[in-house]
Amino acid sequence: MKCTYPVRLLSFVILLLITTSVQAAVLDTIQSNIVTNPNYRYNSLEEYKTYEGWGDWSMPIGDPKASSVLNPAGDITYGVKNIEDYDLNTAWVGKKGIGDYLEFTFNFPENTAYAGAYQFYGICNVFNGYCKSLKIWQANSRVKLLKVYYNNTPICYVLLKNTWQFQFFDIGKYFINRRDHKYMNAPYEIKEGDVLKFKIVSVYKGSKYKDVAISEFLCEGAGN
Repeated sequence: MKCTYPVRLLSFVILLLITTSVQAAVLDTIQSNIVTNPNYRYNSLEEYKTYEGWGDWSMPIGDPKASSVLNPAGDITYGVKNIEDYDLNTAWVGKKGIGDYLEFTFNFPENTAYAGAYQFYGICNVFNGYCKSLKIWQANSRVKLLKVYYNNTPICYVLLKNTWQFQFFDIGKYFINRRDHKYMNAPYEIKEGDVLKFKIVSVYKGSKYKDVAISEFLCEGAGN
């Protein structure tokens, strides 16, 4: 009697590869946009640092975690808290670049939830790169493409712009928003303890360093 195990194993591997390829192919790519509101868009990084009106409606997404953190350079640190400190002189920088990721665990205040007052409702606000100065921004690499996961399930890609300008993207269509009765047929519903992960897939290369930096990664807080 012939052994069919190798044939079955090969068939399983082929099916797994096909399934994985199909799943990857159907992921949408969300493109970011530069903030156009004249009250939150300035002509230089120095203006953004001096007139930080953009921080008035930007909130932390959740409890942040990074896959890695670049070692300090003297008294300059690159920890994950830098992405939510409303300070463009600081940045998170990982050790790997491509393959590194940021995670946000939702920990909602009492009596609120997803899309509640001042909480995440799908819109992320980003300063891409190390925005301490234009020279430093150009020298370091920036994020180009992110793969987004909800509780480790991939849901989409996000294509960021190669700019120091304040930019945003909206992934709200993937999540049920009961408060505003929007996207009620969405595939996911964010609850306490859930995790959003943003994994770096590709980068815009810096003129001097391979290090990939993000100065701020916040969300637009929902209204009252």
